[in-house]
Amino acid sequence: MPVFLGRALICLVSMLFLGFGLGMSVHKGTSLLWTMGFLATLAFVVILMARWQVRPLAEPLGRILGGSGPRAIEDLPGAWSAMERENDDLRERAAREDRLLPGIMARLEEGVLLFGPTGALEQFNPAAQRHLGLGAPLAKGMKVDEVFRDQAAPEAIQKAFRGSPCEWRLARAGRTLRLRAIPFAPLGPVSGVLLTLDDVTSQEALETTRQKFISNVSHELKTPVTAIRIAAENLQEEDLHDSARSSAQSIMRSVDRLTLLLGDLSELSRIESGALHLAPVRLELVAFLETLMKDLQPRGAACGVALALDVQAPEGTAIQADPLRLHQVLENLLSNALKFSPKGGKVDLVVRITDQGQIWEVHDQGPGIPEAEQGRIFERFYRAQAAKAKPGTGLGLAIVKHLCRLMGGEVAVESKLGEGATFRVILPPQVEPQEPAGPPIR
Repeated sequence: MPVFLGRALICLVSMLFLGFGLGMSVHKGTSLLWTMGFLATLAFVVILMARWQVRPLAEPLGRILGGSGPRAIEDLPGAWSAMERENDDLRERAAREDRLLPGIMARLEEGVLLFGPTGALEQFNPAAQRHLGLGAPLAKGMKVDEVFRDQAAPEAIQKAFRGSPCEWRLARAGRTLRLRAIPFAPLGPVSGVLLTLDDVTSQEALETTRQKFISNVSHELKTPVTAIRIAAENLQEEDLHDSARSSAQSIMRSVDRLTLLLGDLSELSRIESGALHLAPVRLELVAFLETLMKDLQPRGAACGVALALDVQAPEGTAIQADPLRLHQVLENLLSNALKFSPKGGKVDLVVRITDQGQIWEVHDQGPGIPEAEQGRIFERFYRAQAAKAKPGTGLGLAIVKHLCRLMGGEVAVESKLGEGATFRVILPPQVEPQEPAGPPIR
């Protein structure tokens, strides 16, 4: 306010002086001295007003130009030129970024579609058109049901709009596409769905070939393995000297390991191919766990490891599950825990049943699993370094993983070296009975 009043006072005095001088010139005429004073006063007022107009611009221009703002009128052209150069740089950078994104999208082998908040198609790249087929041209503004004719796609995209990513397969023009719907939320709330398409036809063919090969090999080898077993058993019944009897026993041990491997291969092949169906029934939790622990007690005694059970569930709890497959999952995990725990150690099975789901945890006191190996122990035939000295096929945990997925759940591991391992199976609160195409395959 004082600055404003000072400026107003200066302008008022100057204008009064100019007005008084102008009036005097009208009545008495002008002189050279008065004219010079009049022009000097007028110039003084103009310069002051110009400086006052420059100062409000100096501070923002100084911020834009990095602190080198104009200090006088003569600095304005340079400041203006610097601001124009800055604007040109910003425009060039924006144009480069605008060209960069379409260039990247055009060169992606993966199809990309972006559906906006109204469910209309806003962006897509050439790969998406190529994957979906030229017979169904894409255009901005198309709705989901216009892009995809199948029922799964609209449901999956609606689920992504609600914040849950999902993945599914789509058969199109003799090819198999893998689609992923991802919630698009660059500013916080979900404002669209980003859809990616991959052509997985060759991978699907290779996977089918692999499954058929494993299934055929495991089936074809059963007959010769059975014949070898019979021959080895007959040899053991003969009156053999010690070296021959030792050889026959070695044959039997090898046959047992091969039989176990073929059984696991056959089981995994059925799960992966979808030939195995669940048969959920109502299970009394306590009775099921008593049977499980009774089956594993002899194995624990043979290993010198104690088995402990901790059930955290309301009394009389019943669950909906396939008893054979749930027993198989827990038996695999508990057998591994017994195998790796030291003599005199303990293995805990902790069961928690809540409204949110079922949690089954197996704790052991083994050597632990290195963090670098924890991401691979559920792969087929992978065996951790500590497991290579123990008998096994390397398929048990892969079977557990696939069975958990089949039951609508998942399995995870937590471990530190020297502190044992914890395998955690998480299942839905209730698994509804599945309607198989035929009788359950056991």
